[in-house]
Amino acid sequence: MPPPTTTPILLLLHGSGTNADIFRLQSRKLAALLSPHFTLLYLDAPHVCDPGPGVLPFFEGCGPYLTWMDDSTPEKEHDYWAGEQIGRLVGEVRRKGVVGVVGFSMGGKVGMEVVRRLEAEDGEGGCQGGVKIVVAVCGTVPFQGGVDKQGGEDEVKGVRYRESLAKGVVKAQSVHLIGEGDPWRAESEKLVEFFGEEGRRVVRFRGEHHMPVEDALNRQVVRMILAACGGV
Repeated sequence: MPPPTTTPILLLLHGSGTNADIFRLQSRKLAALLSPHFTLLYLDAPHVCDPGPGVLPFFEGCGPYLTWMDDSTPEKEHDYWAGEQIGRLVGEVRRKGVVGVVGFSMGGKVGMEVVRRLEAEDGEGGCQGGVKIVVAVCGTVPFQGGVDKQGGEDEVKGVRYRESLAKGVVKAQSVHLIGEGDPWRAESEKLVEFFGEEGRRVVRFRGEHHMPVEDALNRQVVRMILAACGGV
């Protein structure tokens, strides 16, 4: 008998204050279009936290609610980027042979950093044979882009943000889905800077901080993922 066929793996990273099971529901429209072409890998973040924005009351009792990091202060966020947990996630992505990453909200900046580190490990050639595309949906950015919650400049966050950006841009293709009414839209716009100009595409949609529900937009995203991955 011929060996069983396997489909390429896409990694899906949830936002803060949810979990992998909740994200399966939040991303169900996109997932339904992707599943004929890819194996979808949902991972849980490592830390327990309060429910995220918009999670309650619909996902009441669906905890534990999880987060990738404590980014309430630049010092605490720096601990995550400098710690072992992000390294373990990078190693898991490499071992599983992930070809693409879809990250929502905080999952967007985590996905960016995972791919950037993979590319750095692989040298000038980038992540050859590895991650081809990052899709950041309403993504937030390292150190909130150097601003505080009121939108003013924060000196410490600004220094950390510039240090992170100076580490280089992601070479893989990227798609940035930015909600026009998203309270964190400014962060999504700044996350774009962490990706190479030639390979990035920005798509703004009518919506707030959520996965897009419009069928046409989800089909467009799937086409871009398939194109980046060679049609699979």
